[in-house]
Amino acid sequence: MKIQTTLLITCVITLMTACSQVKTQEYYAGHLEEAQKVVQKCEIEARKNKELKDKFVENCTNASMAVMNGMLNNLSQGLFK
Repeated sequence: MKIQTTLLITCVITLMTACSQVKTQEYYAGHLEEAQKVVQKCEIEARKNKELKDKFVENCTNASMAVMNGMLNNLSQGLFK
């Protein structure tokens, strides 16, 4: 129960912060777990066919690019070992 409460609070804070400011791709690259949560939220909102606000879309784009770059970095590290 304590873990669920902590996760819920973290998600709410993340969403509130994501709505109020645009974070850069560089920020998300340093905070990949947060970026993955933002991408998940973006996917959920996109499925609802709602009109998305500019800041939200920009955060989605930056988070997605950071996650993809992180995945590519992990892949390239595995290939060149």
